Amino acid sequence: MKKVFALILLLCFVSPQLAFAGAWTLPEGDVRLEYSVKTNWAKNDFAANRDLVRKGNDARSWGWTMIPKVEYGVTDWFTVFSSLEYKEAKYKEYARNPAWGPFSVKNHAITNVNLGGKVRILKDPFVLSTQVTGSIYTGYADGSPDDVREQPGLSDRENSIEARLLAGKVFDTEIPFYVGAETGLRCKNRNASNDIPFFAEFGFWATDWLLLKTEIDGYYSLRQDDVLDKDYAIWRIGPIFQLLDLYRALAGEDVSSSGPNGSVTLSENSLNLEVQYGNTFWGKNTSADQEVVVKLSTQF
Repeated sequence: MKKVFALILLLCFVSPQLAFAGAWTLPEGDVRLEYSVKTNWAKNDFAANRDLVRKGNDARSWGWTMIPKVEYGVTDWFTVFSSLEYKEAKYKEYARNPAWGPFSVKNHAITNVNLGGKVRILKDPFVLSTQVTGSIYTGYADGSPDDVREQPGLSDRENSIEARLLAGKVFDTEIPFYVGAETGLRCKNRNASNDIPFFAEFGFWATDWLLLKTEIDGYYSLRQDDVLDKDYAIWRIGPIFQLLDLYRALAGEDVSSSGPNGSVTLSENSLNLEVQYGNTFWGKNTSADQEVVVKLSTQF
């Protein structure tokens, strides 16, 4: 039944952004679902020389993103995943020349669908995996600057294929914690520069049901000689409430006997609520966004 359910979800997503960030793979037959919503806002940009500058005409940008994801454990060492990304963006200029008239635009679309797989190649002394993700631009059109119905731009409108090497380890110390890291190569079409993804995370369990986590997530452009090439790095921090463990603790069960780290190692059923604040602290040719992310995930 799980296999049928996972297959239906994959087909519903047509063929879809990265799923769970981490080197661990799902147990055979397990399904993991995640639904994330992000709201972002900015009044500054990172210029081509990486200086932080105000947006032109004292403009503001804001919007939100929705990403549903599904993962399925084909075997204990091979997980497939799929997702899609829906975005809505708005842009308004507050100090525009009155002779030009007001300028306020918005846009929304499903920007990319993604499909990929993760293979675990090492389990001890740490988990090491490889991951390949294909991202397909849906073909939505941003239009010209004069067509305010299809502005602002939502993505770079490109197809890509990305390969990553992922590593992670949980440390069962008096205060359990874990670390993870990822890097690789993303190749893009439309004469866009290929780039290097980088990701690092650290988290510790304040209680058996509360995980506190921080991460750095970004891309570095390989070309670095074009005004269209982009770099960025985002710092995020926030709690993960492991709701099944919280329920068991409230019911009087000894949650610590089974260990609190199943939500990270994907070794057991889970229901998690994650809240993050994020800040784009470094970049080139990109908006200096701040963001709030809410994720709800379950594994069964």
